[in-house]
Amino acid sequence: MLIGLAIFGIPTSADAARTVLCTSYTQCKAKGYSDGGYGSVRSTSFWNQTPGRNCTNYVAYRLTKNRLVARPPGTDAARTWGRAARAAGVPVRSYAPRRGDVAWWDAYKGYSGEKGHVAIVERVRADGSIVVSEDNMNGTFMWRVVRRGSAWPSGFVRYPTSDGSPSGLLESMRSEDGKVSVSGMASEPDRWGKDVDYTVALGAPLDAANGVRPVETFSFSTAYYKFTWRRTVQTRGPVRAYLYAHNTERTRGKDTLLGVATLDLVEDGNVLGRVLPRTEWLTPTPAPTPTVPTVQSGLQD
Repeated sequence: MLIGLAIFGIPTSADAARTVLCTSYTQCKAKGYSDGGYGSVRSTSFWNQTPGRNCTNYVAYRLTKNRLVARPPGTDAARTWGRAARAAGVPVRSYAPRRGDVAWWDAYKGYSGEKGHVAIVERVRADGSIVVSEDNMNGTFMWRVVRRGSAWPSGFVRYPTSDGSPSGLLESMRSEDGKVSVSGMASEPDRWGKDVDYTVALGAPLDAANGVRPVETFSFSTAYYKFTWRRTVQTRGPVRAYLYAHNTERTRGKDTLLGVATLDLVEDGNVLGRVLPRTEWLTPTPAPTPTVPTVQSGLQD
């Protein structure tokens, strides 16, 4: 992530609000300021962020190195981190930071550019200032002191430890000429950067009570945080569709229902589906029973 550069030589209130303690992995290590091992693994993507000299990939690495932390849906460029966290119910505070919080700058706040910036709070000092570590600040790894003022973060994100279950959401689902197209975003905290397995169940949830089973299911896998998948199905008629992200076997957590949609699966035409709000997942309006034609064509594009 490219961060807006400060204009050096002209003192500003932002300059007065920070003190650089070290720059570069080598210099910081020599002065006793750790990068947590990121310098040797920076070519690996964490939270599906862009690897290398990147503030978001560095912070994602630090969040996932020692504990499971789920990536909230919509966590993309650094400027999105605070709002995505709030939308997922993760605490974001503008005061009382703690060690381990993620300092988050919105676009064009402090020294950040259009994409914003994130850093790890390493220490909270007696005078209320904070010490942060960060990558790609002015193009380098850095530890610095940040004092209250124009350079102060937009907020401090306090991510909870995950139980290991996948997290994400269903963005859209629609039917086109007998095909179901599903788009969403999800991650599996146990295996960053690896394939996550998904299942779409038509007609009923996978764990429906009283012996009710889906009339049809299809599964797919992708390592991408954001995904779109399309599959030809045999079911026809109005139907509820359930999207699941599967927990990795023999790891902590459980399968997660990412969303529910209503579809009308017709042979020809383009009928948009409606993604149901969470309040309707457990109290669904009964839909007509879908049908599965006797003549089977291919199940997959």
